[in-house]
Amino acid sequence: MKAILPLLLICGFAHANDALDVLEGKKNASDVPLPPAAEGESADGDKPESLVYTEPQWAPSPLDPVWARAILFENVANPWVQQIAVTGFFEGQAAFGKAEVDEVDATPSKDVDLDGSRTTRARLGARLRAFRNTDIEANAEFAGNGHYSGVERLSARTEITPGDSVKYGKFRPNFTTEYSTEDSRLPYPDRSMFINMIAPASTLGLMFNHRGPTWDCGLGWFSSDAHPDFPGFEGDGFLAFNLSRTFVEPSGQSVMRTRWHLDYIHNLDGSASGSNPRYNVAGRTSANGNQLVTQNPAFRHLFSTGVTIDQGDFSFNGDFMFAKGDTTAWGLTLGPSYWLLPGTLKLVGRYHYAGSNDPGALIATMGASSDPAFDDSPFFVGDEFHSFYLGANLHLYEDQMLLMSGFEQIILKDEAGGKFNTDAAMWHTGAKVSF
Repeated sequence: MKAILPLLLICGFAHANDALDVLEGKKNASDVPLPPAAEGESADGDKPESLVYTEPQWAPSPLDPVWARAILFENVANPWVQQIAVTGFFEGQAAFGKAEVDEVDATPSKDVDLDGSRTTRARLGARLRAFRNTDIEANAEFAGNGHYSGVERLSARTEITPGDSVKYGKFRPNFTTEYSTEDSRLPYPDRSMFINMIAPASTLGLMFNHRGPTWDCGLGWFSSDAHPDFPGFEGDGFLAFNLSRTFVEPSGQSVMRTRWHLDYIHNLDGSASGSNPRYNVAGRTSANGNQLVTQNPAFRHLFSTGVTIDQGDFSFNGDFMFAKGDTTAWGLTLGPSYWLLPGTLKLVGRYHYAGSNDPGALIATMGASSDPAFDDSPFFVGDEFHSFYLGANLHLYEDQMLLMSGFEQIILKDEAGGKFNTDAAMWHTGAKVSF
């Protein structure tokens, strides 16, 4: 301590002498070194700027010129059209396994074969940037049956002022992290069972959105018509509300981004809605026990809240969902992922849970597709659902060409209904290509 005091005094006198030299004209003020800024402040005395999370960049690839051909025209100086591009998405899935159905207090058990493969999605469309403030998208879906194929999207988004925009046309509302993620960017074979069960269809809608530095919000209306091509103004429709906040903060040697969201959908038509939910299983029988579904699930209120975390090679998303109407059900999804080889090999996992106190309230499909919008998908009913998935994705070109493979274990309990409990084990494999 005694050695430090003289050093501090010398430094103080040194700065005092510099000040006298400036006053006497012996030195220029610009030649005098300034003391270092205190920790946490910039050189001009201001607080440090807000942290900015930077998305990881893909390394250059020999396939870059191939994908660049999707852009047919690009001229930012053109006042009418700035870009025209073709878009496409192909996804094929296969599953190998079986579901074992056990009736409580009865023998023998029944096995349901889940082996199969299918083209899950096959889309072709176009993207247009016009008037420097409007983005137009059009996609046609060719996979699935007649109720699934058609015009998947025909919408436009116009920026009114910086941060404020309106979206209109045929598109799907934002609801939960998984359903809001584009199909081509999903790291799993399909979305979680409960999300596919309660999510609304892509239909005619009008949505106002605001994006701020940290807060985002949106409010819109959607039709109850689920026509596969061009929906009309049917029924009272449903209202959609979105609210989210993004936090960026330092974490060790990197920056962590956390996004919290809250989504709410109010179905004004109840069981009369054709788009909420987006399937109809009324009059069909389940694969576990041939149980007849007399009425399609109908929900008045859909609620979701959760977080998404990104830090370096690690990502995590968690969602809690609640649905209330003719029946009440809830669900939870936890999905971590980690780049084992950054930009090439990603390890993905997901735990999904859904539950209800009502008999047969859960509609679950298994196999090459977990989407009940496919009429030919065998479905199971129950009141408690657990799914454990662990897989790896090989990225051959960014997020636009990858191979997927993983194992899934499913437990579906049917204790409140016909008591046909189901255990399923499946190996999933598939491929995705998008441009």
